[in-house]
Amino acid sequence: MKIKEDKSYDLTSGPIIPSIIMFAIPIMLTSSLQQLFNSADIIVCGRFVGSMALAAVGANSQIVSLFVNSFLGLSIGTNVMIANYIGAGKKAKIHNVVQTSMTFAYIFGILLMIIGLIIAKDILIFLGTPDEILEPATIYLKILFVGIPFVVIYNFGAAILRSIGDTKRPLIILTFTGILNIVLNVIFVVKFNMGVAGVAIATAISNAVSSIIVIILLIKENGDIKYYPKEFIIVKDSLKKIMIIGIPSAISGMVFSVSNLCIQTAINALGTTTIAANTAMLNIESFTYFCTNAFSQACITILSQNYGAECFDRCKKIVNRCILIGVVFCSVIVLIIVIFDNQFLSIFTNEKDVIEIAKVRLYAVTVPSIIQPIYEVYGSALRVLRHPYLQTISVIFGIIVFRLIWIFFVFPIHTSFLTVCVAYPISWIILIIFSFIAYIKIASKMLRHNAYNLVNV
Repeated sequence: MKIKEDKSYDLTSGPIIPSIIMFAIPIMLTSSLQQLFNSADIIVCGRFVGSMALAAVGANSQIVSLFVNSFLGLSIGTNVMIANYIGAGKKAKIHNVVQTSMTFAYIFGILLMIIGLIIAKDILIFLGTPDEILEPATIYLKILFVGIPFVVIYNFGAAILRSIGDTKRPLIILTFTGILNIVLNVIFVVKFNMGVAGVAIATAISNAVSSIIVIILLIKENGDIKYYPKEFIIVKDSLKKIMIIGIPSAISGMVFSVSNLCIQTAINALGTTTIAANTAMLNIESFTYFCTNAFSQACITILSQNYGAECFDRCKKIVNRCILIGVVFCSVIVLIIVIFDNQFLSIFTNEKDVIEIAKVRLYAVTVPSIIQPIYEVYGSALRVLRHPYLQTISVIFGIIVFRLIWIFFVFPIHTSFLTVCVAYPISWIILIIFSFIAYIKIASKMLRHNAYNLVNV
């Protein structure tokens, strides 16, 4: 499969809004295709195996997110540093960041795989996964953990590509592997009756293919982000700078996942039908988050280049434009989901009781999700402007503390799926307030005084 090289481009000049949209749309589409990996699993299980298999796969969604978010956060450090060096004209340092990032991805991915295989069943038991789906859920989770190293490698590689403004080639890669995953799902489940194990194996193979392709692209690069696989090295200075940004970002992502795991325990207590309903709606709703994440990623790369180039007036505009456009795009997606709710849900299941329960989440969580770009973009700005821990602290108090209080004190009094769902929009509002204050009081001052610039450290 030959993919035309997408040349890096300057994001420090020209109209801001077109740059944001052109950067964000491929990421949005790429994330949507990544979701096809999981959605194909859900659809095949729900349509060809049954609601029990659907629930078995769904019981794992937040567990996988916990691990995935850890290295997605770390990869943000790679994105920011390379983009900063491009903006500052310090391209000689890019090589060390690329080599360090890929070497770290190999090591980190393998560690995650080993840990995951050891604790897979224990996690499911701890979360109160119903006995009737515990065995298939464990099989599914363990197979996914075998493929985790490939996911880590792909996402670090994609972060390197995004840092130069290239969001098109990751889209092409995920288009190919997304189709591959769907084909393999049908073969393993429909033809060979492999059930939950079949969809997990299909996902793992697709992830492996995507990681191989991104490695090949980086090896064949002629520019500053060219990867040399024989240089299996970690440069301490580069790793330190990546971790300064990446670790708080990873913690923030993991905090979201931990809070969602707590919520999943409450959902598990409501039975298999509710788990299946939540799984179906969560997969549909995820497209609103993909939109949010796309504009958050756009803010990270475009703001990083402009901050490195000391274009501080543009930096302020970039943050505001990313929020505005992100909210507009999310609103359009939510409107489409509301209008075609029955059609979307019927893709996952034909069971009417599952569909009706899923609609509770639709109106309590999906509709309010249009405000997510606000806290995500502010969080991205805080990372780029060297205050990532402010966002992490905001997430800890605004998300995990609030949601834990809600699940342990409010849910037992009003035990219903609606009670669980309401926790989401309230926690988002709290996080928006914290993030806004942090950005206005701390980070925005740096755009006037350039108080701290990591590329000069």
